[in-house]
Amino acid sequence: MCGIAGGIDLKEANLSAMLASLTHRGPDQQAEYRQKTVALGMRRLAILDLEHGEQPFQSACGQIVAVCNGEVYNWKSLRQELEFKGHRFKTQCDCEILPAAFLEWGTDLPKKLNGMFALAIHDARSNSLFLARDRCGQKPLYYTTKGAFRFASEIKALAVDHSLQPDPSHLSIWLSLRYLPEPVTMFRDIVTLPAAHWMLVSSSGKIELQRYWEPSDRFEKRLERDGKLRKEDSLDALHRLTRSAVELSLQSDVPIAAYLSGGVDSALLAYYLKDLGADCETVSIGFGAASDETVAAQATADFHGLAHRPFQLTPHSLNELPRVIQQMDRPIGDTLILAFDHLAQQTSALGCKVALGGEGPDEHFAGYSFQKAFLTARKLGTPGRQVAACAINLLPERILNRIANFPANLGPEGRAKTSRYLRDFSSLSFFQQATRLHSLFEPHEIVALLNPDLTQQAHSLSESAAHDDPFFSLLALQYQHWLPDWSLIRQDKNTMAHSLEYRAPFLDHRLIDFAFSLPKEQKIRRGSDKVIWRQLAARHLPSAITHRPKQPFYLPLEHPEWRIPFLAYATETLSPERLQLHGWFNEAAIRPFLQSRHFLPLKQLAALVIFQLWFEQHAAHS
Repeated sequence: MCGIAGGIDLKEANLSAMLASLTHRGPDQQAEYRQKTVALGMRRLAILDLEHGEQPFQSACGQIVAVCNGEVYNWKSLRQELEFKGHRFKTQCDCEILPAAFLEWGTDLPKKLNGMFALAIHDARSNSLFLARDRCGQKPLYYTTKGAFRFASEIKALAVDHSLQPDPSHLSIWLSLRYLPEPVTMFRDIVTLPAAHWMLVSSSGKIELQRYWEPSDRFEKRLERDGKLRKEDSLDALHRLTRSAVELSLQSDVPIAAYLSGGVDSALLAYYLKDLGADCETVSIGFGAASDETVAAQATADFHGLAHRPFQLTPHSLNELPRVIQQMDRPIGDTLILAFDHLAQQTSALGCKVALGGEGPDEHFAGYSFQKAFLTARKLGTPGRQVAACAINLLPERILNRIANFPANLGPEGRAKTSRYLRDFSSLSFFQQATRLHSLFEPHEIVALLNPDLTQQAHSLSESAAHDDPFFSLLALQYQHWLPDWSLIRQDKNTMAHSLEYRAPFLDHRLIDFAFSLPKEQKIRRGSDKVIWRQLAARHLPSAITHRPKQPFYLPLEHPEWRIPFLAYATETLSPERLQLHGWFNEAAIRPFLQSRHFLPLKQLAALVIFQLWFEQHAAHS
């Protein structure tokens, strides 16, 4: 609901300028706090207690001061606990509890919070700064130690007294994933506080960093010890947790909207909104192509009796790419950022200040096609994978496209990529096995694209600690960077650019913990995904919705009405003259993409266009 910023030995004018750059995140109020060498500031988007919820909040003793971006959903129960301990409060704002909570629980505070948050607390007793992010990284927080410690909700705020210099040393990783995993960014000397971490900064700038949560199998081991839950017990527990999560996310004194797609996740969200009596309008966005889900979203809204507004994105929106890239801060190599921006813009224009969405179940319950492909590849064994790779190369295209769970037609590039994945599976690291199918450029393509110096200095990703259960490791990996650095950043930056707060109730950590307590068979079984989630949906929704196959949400660049203007736009953006601004890419390696007609190379080309536009914006100010 806000943008926050601050630091040590920060000039008053610089703090004011930092906050001014965050006005879109909080147009309703600006406030600053200074004590000793520490300065904090915030821009408020008023959601709860509109008249009295101004930050910063201060403890009764005056020693603890807090600012927070986001929502603490369980603030009422925590407030009761704190009142029992003798603390008193004056407002009905969720963040007012934070100073008292820090006095009681210190660095264990984040463990007590259920919500989405990036918070900063000044402890005058030690003149230290405490910063923390929520478990899934729904709210961003960046910092730099170059010169003096600075932090902010967006990188552009750090540019007030820090030169933003693009850093090509991570470019090979970015080309592979289309994003950079935490904590690095594409800027020199600017990093992100990782999700599920807290940081303690002393007055001298010394930093202590600690993870306070991660998906764990301890619940699964408990079930093995106590006996597995019956199917009915699991469904009842899942229903109670899901309903509670949605109910907590509905706390608001301003209008709320809900994002709908054609899938089971948003259909269940709509069910719980109706069940809870929420006064909520629903919205969706489409592209006028096969990937358009607005008709299915309308049917879901009609079934629940919810008002619905579909919006359409047109090829003309390609002209908005520079603006959207600028508000993203970090380059995210996916043209879907245009759809998220347009949907947020239209939702905000309806007068809503909060939007709910259905992120989470695909990560909790294995709803992505690459998850099933990973398990299938492991199950086949080396001989089976070699046979499957040969079959993919030999099958007629029309048959392969029919059986492949891919956003669009595989095309020759997608066929080759899938075949290589199976053929090389045994020689890949676990991280590569888990990500190669949804990565963008493969190693040989990156070598061809980058100049030799960048290929040699490329940084590598550290491997996650191995777990006995590869399926557990696959799901847990997604919470380390896929969610915060790919899925959620696209929502936060684009909604907040239009003064709209995005909430994802299915990312309630109680739901995540419960999902990890369930055996694999309740998530994926005989080719079916999200098994228990679909069983829950079957209790409340018609079979036409619960059995609707997952429709990938993507911009249909392969369709002529999009492809023709996009290729023209890409040809101009990736001209030899503009590529020479940095000289990082091999121009000859890009030319074939400019002639492409298929899904995969067009997505690769889109990522190159986005990166070039991002570089041009920041090279001018470095």
